[in-house]
Amino acid sequence: ALEVVVIDDGSRDATLAVARAAFGGDGRVTILTQRNGGKASALAAGVRATRAEIVVVIDADTVLAKDAIALLARHFTDPAVGAVSGNVHVGNAATLMGRWQRLEYICQHHLERLAGDAVNGISVVPGAVGAWRRSAVEAAGGFTGDTLAEDCDMTLKLLRDGWRVRYEAAADAFTEAP
Repeated sequence: ALEVVVIDDGSRDATLAVARAAFGGDGRVTILTQRNGGKASALAAGVRATRAEIVVVIDADTVLAKDAIALLARHFTDPAVGAVSGNVHVGNAATLMGRWQRLEYICQHHLERLAGDAVNGISVVPGAVGAWRRSAVEAAGGFTGDTLAEDCDMTLKLLRDGWRVRYEAAADAFTEAP
């Protein structure tokens, strides 16, 4: 029971053509295109396009480990959980910037989320890999474009509304550093 929704948010490259060529004939994959409206707009479109109660979101430059979705989704058996953060890794750590960002991800993000998980204090479910309870997101007003950090904004809204936000350290995702 897996749906995949690809949102092309006004890309000027071959994103839409590549997605259609690779998945256009797969009934499990919905490919949508829209004028560039920013990530929050794309997330809102994706949530509207699926019937799923659990929505896993990744960035276009993110690759998930095989078991990441299952590891994220298992937390939603607890009805108090509104969102789950995955574990983001830098996929191109060969450059100096990549190595610095990898160090930041390990020291700050990973350790901070481990500690935050213990006290329901995770402040950001990252856009690179996060899972959201659809009904919680909708009750909080959905993803909106009135912020530069829609992932942080939605996480804080869910915490404010009394939801539990978890961290799944084994749900690995690999993203590209600048």
